[in-house]
Amino acid sequence: MTTVFIAGSISISRLHEKVRERIGKIVSSDLDVVVGDADGADTSIQICLQDYRAKRVTVYCTGEKPRNNVAEWPVHRVHSKAKVGSRAYFTAKDLQMARKSDYGLMVWDSKSTGTLSNVLELLRERKKTVVFVNKEKDFVTISDKGGLDHLLTFMSANARAKAEEKIGLSSKIASIAQEQLTLVATENERPKSMVDSNVDVTKTIDEYSAHAESMKLRLTLMSALKEHISRSHLSQSQAAKVFGVTQPRISDLTRGKVDLFGLDALVNMAAAAGLRVEMHVRQAA
Repeated sequence: MTTVFIAGSISISRLHEKVRERIGKIVSSDLDVVVGDADGADTSIQICLQDYRAKRVTVYCTGEKPRNNVAEWPVHRVHSKAKVGSRAYFTAKDLQMARKSDYGLMVWDSKSTGTLSNVLELLRERKKTVVFVNKEKDFVTISDKGGLDHLLTFMSANARAKAEEKIGLSSKIASIAQEQLTLVATENERPKSMVDSNVDVTKTIDEYSAHAESMKLRLTLMSALKEHISRSHLSQSQAAKVFGVTQPRISDLTRGKVDLFGLDALVNMAAAAGLRVEMHVRQAA
C-alpha cells in the first residue's frame, strides 16, 4: 500500500484550499498517511484528515505521548537518544516517516528548515515530494536536484543564510548531488561507455562541492547587504545608488536570488556601501 508523508511548517496554522483538496484526494484514494504531532501545520493537517474521516493514518511522535492526535489514530513512538526538546530529538520521527513513506506532501512557508529537511531526506531516499509553497499559493514537484534548486529560489537570502547555519544546506545539496551522480555511475557500470563519455563524474562532484562553498559565501554577503539596507532605511532606488547597481539588481538581492550574483559582484556592492569584507581560510575538517 502506498504511504504518504504529509507535513508542514509550524508557522502555518491554516491550510490553503488547494492543500485541503489534495489531502482529500489522498484520503479518497485510500492511501496510508503518516503525519507528525507538532503544532502548526501538523495539527492543521490532522484536523483536515479528520474532516475527511481518514482512517489509514498513523501519528508519529518522539517520546511516549504525541503532543497532538486529534482523532486518536494509532501512534508510532520513535526513540531518540538526542537531548529531549532539541532539534535532533524531534527530527528523529521525521527521518522515520521519510523512510516509511513512498512520497511526500509538504506545506512550506519558504523558510522553515524542518520542512525543507523533510524534502531533502525524501530526495535522498529517491522519493518525490509535492511542496505547496504557501506564499505562492501553488505546488512544486521535487524529484531531482533541478527541482530542489527551483524550490530554493523561493527563499530569501536571509532564510538561506539561516538554513546554512541550522542544517548546513549547501553541504546537504552537495551530498545529494554526489549520491545522484554516484547512482548514475553505478547504474551505468560499463567501463567502455564511461571512458567514451564526456562526463567526468569525479570532476562534476568536485564542482558541486565548490559551488556549495561559493553559495555559503554569497549567502553571507547577501544577508549582510540586506541588513544594511534595512538598518539604513533605504528604498530600493536609494540602495541601488549606494551599491552602484540597478534597481532590478536590488530587487533580486532582496528576493534572495543567489544564483544571479557572483561573489565579485557582491564584494563590490559591499565595498561601495562602505562595508568591510574579511576572509578567513582554514583547512577543511
